[in-house]
Amino acid sequence: MSTLSVAQLGGLMVPAVSTFTATGELDGAAFQRNLDAHLSFGMDGVLVGGSSGESALLENDDRRQLLAWARERIPHDKWLIAGIGSESTRLTIQRANDAKAAGANAVLVISPHYFLKRMTEPALLAHFRAVADASPLPVLLYNMPAYSHIVLSPAFVHEMAQHGNVIGMKDSAGNIPVLQQYLEAQNDGFKVLTGSGGTVVPALAAGASGAILAIALYAGPAVRRMIDTYRAGNHEAAAAMQATLTPIAMDIAGAMGPAGIKAAMNLVGLHGGPTRSPLLPVSTEELETVRARLAGAGLL
Repeated sequence: MSTLSVAQLGGLMVPAVSTFTATGELDGAAFQRNLDAHLSFGMDGVLVGGSSGESALLENDDRRQLLAWARERIPHDKWLIAGIGSESTRLTIQRANDAKAAGANAVLVISPHYFLKRMTEPALLAHFRAVADASPLPVLLYNMPAYSHIVLSPAFVHEMAQHGNVIGMKDSAGNIPVLQQYLEAQNDGFKVLTGSGGTVVPALAAGASGAILAIALYAGPAVRRMIDTYRAGNHEAAAAMQATLTPIAMDIAGAMGPAGIKAAMNLVGLHGGPTRSPLLPVSTEELETVRARLAGAGLL
């Protein structure tokens, strides 16, 4: 079994897409082929059931199956993180138990947001504390305002960072001044990862421990090189790489979500495949934007 520690929570991970057939069923062979490719590009772990994996469209059986397929492929010295967030505290805890049974190392929890006006700081604290108390796996907070329409406050993050079963957070907002406040909570037991492909180098410069990046799904080797270049101390070269990669983050993953990510994966030789209804595939015009951005970054 895994001996991963909080100290090892970092590096570069991918938020795997959920691969579907034309009728919306899971495609396990394609899913595992993608994972093999991501790992060959030097990824340090995989998130299953995140936003890029169309998390809101997955049934609980889908989540369990995807995690089982992922565990077959991911070495035990690399992270397997399960996205488990739901609108219900009870269901989120159930999914944490499922993730444990499937062999995941940790869980990622997005804020409930359907009852947006009632998701006050006390409500969020109560939810996340209940999940962290009950989860058999370590918990990461997930700040994703583009989808949840909630920004986790620095005060909230600092409070939750003190919980013994909360080991970190993924911040996909890309707001560096706010990230810097989150980073003040970072310590030996709590790590902050960026999920913003357009601001990776600034996040690392601010002190982020690592990244879980949608752009690494379709530009894995280039993103790996950028992070390794930064870690090697060549910050100017890393910043130049970031400038090249930012358009493929903002205009593909950022603007188009899973449909854009999957289109980009198809173009670079991986398996994106169909989105699940109600998400539509990219339009002809959007596909040309995806192609142009990838070409502009030297990826086609």
